[in-house]
Amino acid sequence: MVALENGELGPLLSPGTLRGLEDECVTDVKAQTRAALLRVLQEDGEHWGSTEDWSSNLAQDVCELLEEHTERAPRISQEFGERMAHCCLGGLAEFLQSFQQRVERFHDNPGVRELPPDTYISRTISLVNCGPPLRALAERLARVGPPESEPAREAAASALDRVIRLCHRVLTDLLFQELQPHFSKLMRRKWLSSSEALDGIVGTLGAKALALRRMQDEPYQALVAELHRRALVEYVRPLFRGRLRCGSARTRSRVAGRLREDAAQLERLFRRLESQASWLDAVVPRLAEVLRLEDTPSIQMEVGVLVRDYPDIRQKHVATLLDIRGLRHTAARQEILAVTRDLELCEVAALSPPRDRAFFADIPVPRPPICLSLPLFLGRLLSPLACLPWPRPPSPSPLRRPQA
Repeated sequence: MVALENGELGPLLSPGTLRGLEDECVTDVKAQTRAALLRVLQEDGEHWGSTEDWSSNLAQDVCELLEEHTERAPRISQEFGERMAHCCLGGLAEFLQSFQQRVERFHDNPGVRELPPDTYISRTISLVNCGPPLRALAERLARVGPPESEPAREAAASALDRVIRLCHRVLTDLLFQELQPHFSKLMRRKWLSSSEALDGIVGTLGAKALALRRMQDEPYQALVAELHRRALVEYVRPLFRGRLRCGSARTRSRVAGRLREDAAQLERLFRRLESQASWLDAVVPRLAEVLRLEDTPSIQMEVGVLVRDYPDIRQKHVATLLDIRGLRHTAARQEILAVTRDLELCEVAALSPPRDRAFFADIPVPRPPICLSLPLFLGRLLSPLACLPWPRPPSPSPLRRPQA
């Protein structure tokens, strides 16, 4: 009894026997948890395509299954706790890859699109909400486990990232399909005197945000940032299609004023939605200034700031802006374009910004017409024909049968 109280007695089992029991336990836990996790996924997945009221417990069930083992194992020894954490992390990574594949099949199923829109959105948000607790579990197991747990942690994180990106894309596409009729009214004559188009955009985004609030904070912030970027891309896109032509200073001032008003309204909306993508707020006011300013040095300076803040802007975008304001074939135009020309020749600036900081890369511009080179004395005479599109090849004439 004295030896027991003083901790002088060693383990009853030999190290080899103890190691063998631990090996058997890890093997049994791996098999049992794998089967249990797949069963949980199967049971949960059966409800995804149904129209009944349902709340997913997938993440909670997975955490409870794995934590039961990882919390008890360290009581035996620290080494056994590490081995059990490594085992459970491997099982979690395998499960999340199956989860990712099942989510992809769910969204690829044509029958799913027949669900009521609110139900489809609710199911998608439930899938996204599985991400944060399962990611936290993977991080926790990786910290407890040995160094060789890192590949399994990366595999788990990669599967969750794919699920969240897919669900975000689905939600974004659904929302912008509804918004497209409002965006199609922008940059037209009626847009200059009416706020109807932007009111429709702001109202729809604000209403749909109520449903998105059910999303957990981390994926919600990522989704709202993408909605912020996409909304401004879709807003600016019709401007670069050349729907407006501002031949006079008065028209340029009106267009610039309207752009600034819309930009302020969009900024207030996304501030209310708690978007952290504040880098987007300046893009429309910068474009408005390029249109409003009259002297070349001021326009050059504004273009330089635009290039600095949005490095994926290219010379073709600035050229289109100058076309809109009617600045063509002048020395001033070439001086302004030189700012972006220097950027495109710079190897460092040629590196594309990360996807979440790309803006102008998603905005195409119309191709300029092909200008024919004519002698000067014919140029004045045939100036209306100086710029022509590529001619189409003549269509082949049908063969005629010889008459008898």
